[in-house]
Amino acid sequence: MTRFPLRTILAAAAAAWSPAAPLAGPANEQEPATGVPAATLASPPSAYEGEYVIGAHDLLEITVFDMDELNSEKRVTEEGTITLPLLGEIHVGGLTPHQAEQAIADELRRRKLVKNPQVGVFVKEYVSRRVYIQGAVTKPGPYALLGQRTLLDMIGEAGGIDLRAGKKIYVIRGLDPEASEGRIEIDVDGLIYEGDPLLNILLRPGDVVMVPYEKKIRIYVTGAVRNPNAHEFSADETVTILQAITMAGGTTDRANESKVKVLRKLPDGSEQQINVNLRRIMKGRDPDIELQPNDIVIVEESFF
Repeated sequence: MTRFPLRTILAAAAAAWSPAAPLAGPANEQEPATGVPAATLASPPSAYEGEYVIGAHDLLEITVFDMDELNSEKRVTEEGTITLPLLGEIHVGGLTPHQAEQAIADELRRRKLVKNPQVGVFVKEYVSRRVYIQGAVTKPGPYALLGQRTLLDMIGEAGGIDLRAGKKIYVIRGLDPEASEGRIEIDVDGLIYEGDPLLNILLRPGDVVMVPYEKKIRIYVTGAVRNPNAHEFSADETVTILQAITMAGGTTDRANESKVKVLRKLPDGSEQQINVNLRRIMKGRDPDIELQPNDIVIVEESFF
């Protein structure tokens, strides 16, 4: 099956799932970060703000035209309120930014402070409804959950999956006390290449999306091969001695293909030597043995 780069497929898939909620612009070509959430969250596009519901600990920037004393930044309390000069306590929890603007404007009119108030409410820090995207993505960190967003939507917000990602994505819902799922395992091929709609789940506030890097194993091939070196394979792969020697460029003209050794470290610290006749394996007379992580394959030279 022909495979296209993950970022290309991810963008197309996300567009198909959520036509009303396009992904962020093209990801910058850069090394993935460490996966640790950033200290503060950059503001997302304002097109989504009408869908966002203000919650506790969000930081709001309040502007009122021609009333400088009201222009300020306010952190929403646990009770969902902010306190403004001249107006006192105003409840904004559970409101969209536009509804919060209306609530402040109504209070200004009620107190006869302004006849036609022009109020702006901008969410400067999205804290109450966030998800955390970590691991093998271009821009790991916390992201605002604006409206109903799917797994593909939010991975797209994080710049897409890195090419070194593994075959599984994990959605951890431990931050939601009412969640019974705990950890949800998502197959990357099913989500991105096959487009399984059941895997493109809706995310919830507090979800942690973990995209692990692909685990690698190392096999050492040395002796009479064209490229003696350590070669990496996916931990999910079955690696045989023929595959390892092929990765090393094949044997040289001086190779004694009937004398190949596999050195293997056992759990108790001792070393096991397995003698292999590569010539018989290539003719189908002996089985192509499966290698283990950190095996050393030595192809001996012929002196005749």
